Amino acid sequence: QFSGEKYILEFEKDGDFQIPIGKKVIGMNTGCGNRWQKRLWPTEHWMQLSEKLKSQGYSVILLGGPQEDEKNKLIAEKTGATYFGFFPLPKFMHLMDQCDVIVTAVSMAMHIAIALEKKIILFVNTFPKAEFELYGLGKVIQPDVPCLGCFTQKCELPCMELVSVDSVMEQLQEVMRQ
Repeated sequence: QFSGEKYILEFEKDGDFQIPIGKKVIGMNTGCGNRWQKRLWPTEHWMQLSEKLKSQGYSVILLGGPQEDEKNKLIAEKTGATYFGFFPLPKFMHLMDQCDVIVTAVSMAMHIAIALEKKIILFVNTFPKAEFELYGLGKVIQPDVPCLGCFTQKCELPCMELVSVDSVMEQLQEVMRQ
C-alpha cells in the first residue's frame, strides 16, 4: 500500500551547463511522448510563457528529447529562452537538476522532477487529476472541460489550448512562493 514513499533516483552529474547564477530557473519540458499527443500544450503558449517568465527576471531553459528538438529551437529563437539540446538520460537529469521549477505534461520529466524534489507545474487532461501525487511540490493544471480523464489518445476537442498562459503563470508564481 502506498504510504507516501519518495522516489529514489541516482545519477552522475554529467555536463557543465552555463546557467545564470542569481536567477530562478524554470525548466519547460515542451513534449509528452508520442502516445498521448492530446496532452501537448500549444507551442504558442510555451512561447508566451517563456516571454512572461523572462520579463519577470526568470531564466528559462527548454527541456525535451529528439521529438521536441525543432520545437525547442523555434521557441529559443523566438523568445530568447535557453536550449542546450537533447541528451542521454543522465545528462538530461543533470540539466533538470539545475532548475528550480519544472513545467511539464505527464511524462518522464514529471517523474524525474518529483525524484529530484523540484517544484512542478503539471499539465493533466487525458488522465484523472487524482492519479498524481506531487509530494507537495507543485500544482496540477487541467483544462476546464467536462470530459477529463478519458484516457483517449485521439480527440477532436483541443482542450489543452484552453489552459491559458496567465493561469499557468499564476500557478507557477504560487508554487514559487511556497
